[in-house]
Amino acid sequence: MYPNARGGGREAAAKRVRLREKYSSAHRDRRRRRPLTDRGVRRQAHLWFRPLLASALAHPFSPRVRRDVADLVLRAAAQRLSVTRPRAHSRRGTSDRHARRILEHLDLGRTQRALTRALRLQAQPYTPRHPVDVAIDFHDVPYYGEAIDPDHPQFVKTQESRGTHRAYHCATLDLLQPNFRLTVALRYLCERGHRQRTVARLLSDARKAGVQIRRIYLDREFYEYDTLSWLKSEGYTVITPMRLGSTQRKRWERGQCSYVTEHALRSPRRGEPPLVLRVHVVVRYQMGRKWNRRGAQYLVYEVLGHMAGDALREVPLHSTHALYRKRFGIETSYRLLGQARSITTSRSPAVRLLYVGISLLLQNEWVILKLQYASEGRQGPTGFVVRGELLRFATLLEWLSNAVVRKLGSVRELYRPGPFPHRLRAMGIAPM
Repeated sequence: MYPNARGGGREAAAKRVRLREKYSSAHRDRRRRRPLTDRGVRRQAHLWFRPLLASALAHPFSPRVRRDVADLVLRAAAQRLSVTRPRAHSRRGTSDRHARRILEHLDLGRTQRALTRALRLQAQPYTPRHPVDVAIDFHDVPYYGEAIDPDHPQFVKTQESRGTHRAYHCATLDLLQPNFRLTVALRYLCERGHRQRTVARLLSDARKAGVQIRRIYLDREFYEYDTLSWLKSEGYTVITPMRLGSTQRKRWERGQCSYVTEHALRSPRRGEPPLVLRVHVVVRYQMGRKWNRRGAQYLVYEVLGHMAGDALREVPLHSTHALYRKRFGIETSYRLLGQARSITTSRSPAVRLLYVGISLLLQNEWVILKLQYASEGRQGPTGFVVRGELLRFATLLEWLSNAVVRKLGSVRELYRPGPFPHRLRAMGIAPM
């Protein structure tokens, strides 16, 4: 082969190929990039929702019917409507009456197990192999109806919120990472209390999903003897704010520097030894940036470990507040939960639990799709950054709704149900 104009032949061309392969750009993807579309969003949602629906229903319906019901429920969640509205505006699919009959066959126990399995399978591929931080919290969904069984109501009594004292009670466990957050476990609670049992079940679900727990962030509501003593016996490291009275505030809100002390939490039952807790009093100075407050702010946290040295090593004093701030992201999940939860008048706890679970699964799917399509490599401890402006949660819901509308069709014309009224003719209004 004769040399070309650039002064090289076959050997020179082969050398250039070898150099190009050796020093190729790390950001260059040789494969064809497949974009994320609305059909892809619907396809990903069906991968976890259709098996979930098949497991939660007590009666085996046909795959076509389950597919149509899945589309109706997903569109209702994306638009925050009831199942009736999407079916009224769709050309194809199962009828509204049939869809409501199918949802009546939901069993609470089967729905709980199906949601636990779906959250576990969804989070497993994205669970790190090293120990991570988790957050546990309660969430109440307001309820305005009556009890199915007055002796054993399916809701709990709460403080007045949105004009009602009743709510459906559930607990969640979130996996906290520097750039993303995933919901790993969800539990429906028919009554308040039993916090220790709830925490044990959520942690068991997390371990089955492959989560290795480093630290646990709890709300102030979990500050009780039974829960904390069980967590200490299991060897977990826990951070939770303390419930303080006026006497304890005067005792600990002093000084200008952060410090560490101890507190003995007494058991409500006689004969049991007190639980010794390590208390971190973090002093921060407010510069008027929030609520125009100035001066010292005292934040009192209880730090629990299997041994006193473990608690001090895993949670340094000056990092306590920064670490606990990671838990605030779970409140964002509850805010987004209201944006993707279908509206219903059903009193069935299984239906309401299913709608809450679908909202959390859609949030997880949003996080996963952002990791797949809206992240890029960066130098630093995490090695990547997620560009949230490329895929907002509202955008994902809009794409999901558009894909379902394309599948089921949309009603875009309206015919007069009968002859034009004579009274309108008498008023001088002519038909169009």
